[in-house]
Amino acid sequence: MIRLFIAALICITIFSIYYDLSKGTIPIANEQQAAPVMTTPSLTEEQDTDTETDTNATYIEVEVKAGDTVLTVAERIANKPIPVSITQLVEDFQLLNEGMAPEKIQVGKTYKFPLY
Repeated sequence: MIRLFIAALICITIFSIYYDLSKGTIPIANEQQAAPVMTTPSLTEEQDTDTETDTNATYIEVEVKAGDTVLTVAERIANKPIPVSITQLVEDFQLLNEGMAPEKIQVGKTYKFPLY
């Protein structure tokens, strides 16, 4: 009986490893999902944001609060996890803010964040 249990446990382990390596457990965003959306999202007043007057804006200006990071602000703007990689978010943030490093954002200052 113990041998049967060990054999079943080995089979389940091998299958789990095979499934994880072949299909994975983390979803990967395809290129179509990574394209930025060209509309201004609806925002609540508590987010202290200033939207651009152009309805085809690709960014939004946000005043950074204590505890905010580029990732948390981008997710709050999108009201969901961002559909691009963090590397792409960092690159877009730096392009919009004249090379400003995301680690150097300061509380109370306004920065441009890309819309996705």
